[in-house]
Amino acid sequence: MSYQPKSKLQRTSKKNWYAHLPIAALVLWTFMWMNLNTGFWNIQAPSGADELQLFLRALLPFLTLPVATFLLLHHGMPRLPSNSPSRLLLFYGFIAAIATTFSPVPAWSAYWSVTFLATVIVAWACIDRRDPMLCSRMLLQVTWAATFIVAAVLAYQARNSVFGGDSTAYFGVVSDLNGLSRSSGVARWAAVPGLVCIVRIFHTRRRALIAFYVGIAAISFYIVYRMQSRGAIFGSVAALLFVLLVSSRMRRYALPFAIISMTVILLVETPEVASNRVAEYLERGQSQEEFVTLTGRTRAYEHGLAAFYDAPIFGRGQWADRLTIGEHVHNSYLQALLNGGLIGGIPYLASWLAGWFLFFKLQKRRLRLSPEDRICLLEAGAVMMFFTVRAIPETTTASFAVDLLVMVAVYVYMETLTTCALRRPVRAKAPVYLRTHGQKHNVRIPYAT
Repeated sequence: MSYQPKSKLQRTSKKNWYAHLPIAALVLWTFMWMNLNTGFWNIQAPSGADELQLFLRALLPFLTLPVATFLLLHHGMPRLPSNSPSRLLLFYGFIAAIATTFSPVPAWSAYWSVTFLATVIVAWACIDRRDPMLCSRMLLQVTWAATFIVAAVLAYQARNSVFGGDSTAYFGVVSDLNGLSRSSGVARWAAVPGLVCIVRIFHTRRRALIAFYVGIAAISFYIVYRMQSRGAIFGSVAALLFVLLVSSRMRRYALPFAIISMTVILLVETPEVASNRVAEYLERGQSQEEFVTLTGRTRAYEHGLAAFYDAPIFGRGQWADRLTIGEHVHNSYLQALLNGGLIGGIPYLASWLAGWFLFFKLQKRRLRLSPEDRICLLEAGAVMMFFTVRAIPETTTASFAVDLLVMVAVYVYMETLTTCALRRPVRAKAPVYLRTHGQKHNVRIPYAT
């Protein structure tokens, strides 16, 4: 029997098993989101349906980390720039994992080290080298959608406080959510989709989409306003001002609207009354001592610095603040020093600087990007500015939380843009032929002007 080679159609009809790797990685990314609001304490024999789902969700990082590592080894590491913020975060995570041996409760620190490392590895595994731009953009948009869904669920569960008749939802949201989240957490969930929708409003011409984005942004920032979380308020204001500065389109349309709005407010109320209302809103009925100490944060800073001096080189592993000083330290950089010491804290700080360096590098060369990537880059910058400000009164990317999930997606997207979009060769313009009396001559101009 003579050998007959398969046709091209027959050779390509059967896809390789690794053609579905990005889909598998996105499933793992979803698993990391499902792990939120669980912990090592949930890994115990369940006694009911609720404890069973918490038990299974708490085990997800031990599944996602080895599977994501396996996928990453098979379809190759994504190309990362030399100053990759996600790589710096991973190095910080490894140092904090090593410091687990110095933790007061090593099992807890090891658990949170696994979740931290799994977040970065899964994000890398989502980037298929055959089409990295599409994969990174999909990862970013899936992350936006996840924040929107969770914010909607939390708003519905806390609807009595958020949309009720009380003057503020700052105190009631904890009881409505049964301690699942505080006002600062709910405001963080709402601010991310709100910022994304604000950017989208000024970059689409379809009226239905504009109405949808306006509605989502209005509800999102209303929730942020009702939560009275100062970190989320200042972060949102900084992010909105930032996109006004870097986006010419938003300056053209949004800046006049903002000026008119401020003028109307000053005409309705005198500057003195307006300033008193702002001060009353920010104080949240606290005493002067509570306001000056940032609701006890200065005490946490003092205890955190004392704990850092006890282990300044390697730190004491993830969750070192809760396990050493018994409270949330409320500062990303101090928590990084507690978790990984100076050896881990320096690359952690460098990850923020590298992230902003990549953003301004991309923004400077935005004309080389596709229209969709220009919008996504602006969204990423707005969200990064929000979390940059929030990193001062809260912990952002120093330990596993929704902040880390969002920022890793932002970092990986900008890294992919840097290594792919900016290195694409610029196409030469089409040649122009001289025509006289309707006939084309052989005289050729190499580049059109």
